[in-house]
Amino acid sequence: MGIPNDLRFAARSLRRRPGFTLAAAGTLALGIGATTAIFGVANAVLLRSLPYPDAHELTMVWGDDRDEPAPLPGGAMSSPDFGDVQTETETLEAIALYDAGNHTLSSDGSAEVIRGARATRDLFRVFASEPVLGRTFTEEETRFQGPDAVVVSDAFWQSRLGGDPAALGTTLTINGEPHPIVGVAPPAFAFPADAQLWLPLQNNDEGCGRGCGIASAVARLADDVPIDRARAELDQLSALMETENADSNEDLVYRVTPLRDVIVGDVRTSLWVLLGAVGMVLLIACANVANLVLLRGGSRRTELAVRTALGAGRRRLLAQLMTENAALALLGGVGGVLLASWATSGVVRLAPEGLPRLDEIGLDATTAIFAVAIVGLTVLVFGLVPALRISSGGVAESIRRDGGVGDRAGGRTRAVVLVAEVALSVMLLLGAGLMLRSLARMQTVDLGLTTEDVSVFRLSLPGSRYDGPDARVAFVDRLEERLSAIPGVEGVATGVSLPFGDLSLGGTFLRPDLPEPEPGQAPNPGYRTLDPDAFDVLGLEIVRGRPLLESDRRGARPVALINEAAAERYWPGEDPLGKTMRVLIALGYDETEPRTVVGIVRDFRSEVTRPARPEMYMPRAQTGAGFPHVAIRAPGRPSSEVLAAAREAVSALDPELPIVSPAALDDLVAEHMAAPRFYLVLLSLFAIMAVVLAAVGIYGVVAYMVVQRTPEIGVRVALGARVDHVIRMVVWQGLGPALAGLALGLAGALALGRLISGILFDVAPTDPLTWGLASLLLLGVVAGAAALPARKASRIDPAEALRTE
Repeated sequence: MGIPNDLRFAARSLRRRPGFTLAAAGTLALGIGATTAIFGVANAVLLRSLPYPDAHELTMVWGDDRDEPAPLPGGAMSSPDFGDVQTETETLEAIALYDAGNHTLSSDGSAEVIRGARATRDLFRVFASEPVLGRTFTEEETRFQGPDAVVVSDAFWQSRLGGDPAALGTTLTINGEPHPIVGVAPPAFAFPADAQLWLPLQNNDEGCGRGCGIASAVARLADDVPIDRARAELDQLSALMETENADSNEDLVYRVTPLRDVIVGDVRTSLWVLLGAVGMVLLIACANVANLVLLRGGSRRTELAVRTALGAGRRRLLAQLMTENAALALLGGVGGVLLASWATSGVVRLAPEGLPRLDEIGLDATTAIFAVAIVGLTVLVFGLVPALRISSGGVAESIRRDGGVGDRAGGRTRAVVLVAEVALSVMLLLGAGLMLRSLARMQTVDLGLTTEDVSVFRLSLPGSRYDGPDARVAFVDRLEERLSAIPGVEGVATGVSLPFGDLSLGGTFLRPDLPEPEPGQAPNPGYRTLDPDAFDVLGLEIVRGRPLLESDRRGARPVALINEAAAERYWPGEDPLGKTMRVLIALGYDETEPRTVVGIVRDFRSEVTRPARPEMYMPRAQTGAGFPHVAIRAPGRPSSEVLAAAREAVSALDPELPIVSPAALDDLVAEHMAAPRFYLVLLSLFAIMAVVLAAVGIYGVVAYMVVQRTPEIGVRVALGARVDHVIRMVVWQGLGPALAGLALGLAGALALGRLISGILFDVAPTDPLTWGLASLLLLGVVAGAAALPARKASRIDPAEALRTE
């Protein structure tokens, strides 16, 4: 017989046993589909190259403290340092600064917020992506107060400008200023993410020179230059810059990291955990099918014995059995790919917005190849051992013994498979339990502020219409009056960098009562500006001292509040009230006079998973910032209605001023828990699948054992064996492997605890409650699965059993 005959025989064999075929193929489809779907996500986010030529050469260059033990990409670079890196390095072919952000696009008396970036002239050269129309920026356009210009994305050009080449040279009003369109980016260019336009980055080195980080840096390695060589060169250059500029570059080192690693960020561990978890589900599915094949092999002993007697050797039997297994795997693979297609779209819908490269997730050629490889692997995993066992010699002898094909050895094989199933299941169950505990802890964290019934948004006041901090303060005062008049509004708060916003500020200050610190050692808290109503609107609590007052305006004594964390770090063992400090950050008005600490605010979290950091709060009317945040408390009114009314109030004052990032504050808090909730949902789903598959496997093996031992059980009952003893004997057939698997799974979970610890919050990987509940739940499920066949065994009629014997 050749392969075609083997395939026809396999098809007939599977059709004759539709129950077995559906159960086995469905189990495989479940495992293959889930694994393929998660691989599709991991492939798009972690493995697939960025959509640029020679993307492996793209890197991020960023500044950090030399002694930072676990550096994270993100430190900005100053313009003079950028110039040194650009001219003094040989390992970098090109480098560019960029600053991503929102911009206001005005047209016909209306305005909208559009995502874009300011960048130096070599940004497109770094990505080897020349404009399809026009040019990039000239050197003159990237100088301080140089001519304005804009490069638009291909999508913007097509959708807003009709793809008309004549659009080149026309102007767009961006941030209140006319910008001529000088180029159209290629379709594949989309850096930073979601950018639709690029403006020239024009920095004033005199106003913000060395030591003043203005933007992030992205670079391309020179041809055939390994990244380690670039790191070594930047280390040497950083040391030289530190020597020549000790005041600004003390302990500052520039690092280089592959751009793809920066984009992926901290989701890498979580996705690998998910991929490992779904791989466990696939192994459990294969183990279940292997047991089904083994059990089916026992029912085919007569057929195999006849074929052996007719001259079929072991190799011939093995080939036929593996062909049947391959056909079964193919059915499961087809179902798995269909399931993966549906599951992938579901994963994308569930995924948090912060998941990088979300729009690239889908089934592609790589994922298809992976699915084919998985099908081939499943044939080996679930099919080889059963086929070897079933096709082993002595078939006829085994029939004479009436023990089935390799009955005792087959029983040991099935027990080993069950041990593996339970071990993998308990590891998944523990992972899901720990994630559930972690999410529960997040939801009960005391944030230290009130988020209910609060709506927030941000504005960006263009300098062309709001020239100077006095004009900006006056506009915000008028806006507060209009917003307070909205029906149902109980309070309005304005400031900069409100909690859970999309903007944070940092800077340093000096204490006049202490010697000036060494370069780079000055206190560096976070900064927020608030107005007096912020404490009522956001529920902030003054621990000591006084709150901000309406009289804390320009011309009055400069004051500030600090939080408990700042008091503990910067004034240890002292009373900070009444102390003065010179703030080295100017948001509008010049910070010429020292500020006096007049109050201490209870710590609150601006991120759910991170404790409060040292922060300082300055009066909004004493800073004059041009990018105010607004918070509105309106109990009982939907956030959508409040924000719509706020949009009308802003338009009444300035029709060309759009609101940025409108949202309910509760929703912003929920976004911080979206990622862990996403991982919890998937991990829990995999854990449920694993436990159900393990329970089905236990049930199948124990039920088969009851059938095989029916005569023996009948004899035991006839000789007076108690029913509870029979039930205990049968249940133990399932609990024995389960206990061994539980011990093995707990040991594996202990070894893998460090891997999952990075995505847990306030929960130890060895949390006793989670471990205890997971173990009891699994044992309960296994006992229940074994109890069903045990009840059947207890009802065996001794006379019927002996007649069968």
